[in-house]
Amino acid sequence: MTPDTIYCGDSIRLLGEWESGCVDLVFADPPFNIGYVYDRYKDDLPDAEYVEWTRDWMSACQRVLKPTGSFYIAIGDEFAADIRIIGRELGMHLRNWIIWRYTFGQNMRVKFCRSHTHIFYFSMHAKEFTFNDHLLRFPSARHTEYQDLRANPQGRLPDDVWDEFPRVCGTFKERTGFHGCQMPEALLMRIVMASSDPGEIVLDPFIGSGTTAVAAKRAGRRYIGIDLSDEYATHTRKRLEQVELADKAGESDGWPALHIDMLAQLYRETKVTLANLLPNEVALRVVTASLSARAGHEYSVEEVAAQFERMAARLQIPKLPNDVPFVARSHVKSEGKRYVRRVTRYRGRRDTDPQEREAV
Repeated sequence: MTPDTIYCGDSIRLLGEWESGCVDLVFADPPFNIGYVYDRYKDDLPDAEYVEWTRDWMSACQRVLKPTGSFYIAIGDEFAADIRIIGRELGMHLRNWIIWRYTFGQNMRVKFCRSHTHIFYFSMHAKEFTFNDHLLRFPSARHTEYQDLRANPQGRLPDDVWDEFPRVCGTFKERTGFHGCQMPEALLMRIVMASSDPGEIVLDPFIGSGTTAVAAKRAGRRYIGIDLSDEYATHTRKRLEQVELADKAGESDGWPALHIDMLAQLYRETKVTLANLLPNEVALRVVTASLSARAGHEYSVEEVAAQFERMAARLQIPKLPNDVPFVARSHVKSEGKRYVRRVTRYRGRRDTDPQEREAV
């Protein structure tokens, strides 16, 4: 097993040949068994055969994971319950059952339109695992609207329903074009930063469009990708080369392209329009602290605000689901509103029965 390599072959066979306990993080986006047309894989197995194959590749991935490793699996509705059960049978610990909710879902005629994917987050050990919460935080409504002093000055963690990542549609600049099922890079960046540290190894046993390897490389991790298709593997290698060149040439006003992408993602997570965000220094301090942690570079509030304005002038600000400024409250810059807690006292219940109470 050689890090920073894209392999062409069967994942179960290749993983069985490698040393156990050599990978820090696995992200798997397997075929959903819904009849999708891939280059080499047949996506219409009988249910029992698909479940057995799923157990085999999950076992193979588990074998190469370190005792402190994490395992993420994206799957559709049809076999989500099977993934959960297999994970339990393999002795892994379910930390989150995440729902990735997106716009531009599949249009339906005889049932509700599907607009989500399940992402299971397992850890090998119940208590010993990597979770970099400081790299995931962003301002909450307590910062952006209420400026409540009780709010954590570092920001809040994402919920287990993720709606900050739109599907990579055909018209998107991010779209590679050679693979129909492409995950958003920002979504993989969240997973890679959350559950691995720089220099650690991230494995994707179904590399497909290559997004996991791209996110790992940009975040300073080592990557390993496997795919049955020689065409997909070749395109992924080319995509990785282009990403490296783009990041090296991507400095704008002294900002690396990766840091601008991180700031854009923080804006999506905060979900507050620039007109309301820029006057709010309380929220901007949280954005700045979070960006500095993710980027590994110390930025100031003034630098972040100026970059936001440059991005707006260049039409680089992401569109929010409800892109309408709200009526701003009186934004204070140095301290937030203070609230007085009212303590409600209750009279304790009596253990005696009604007759005893009457006697008393």
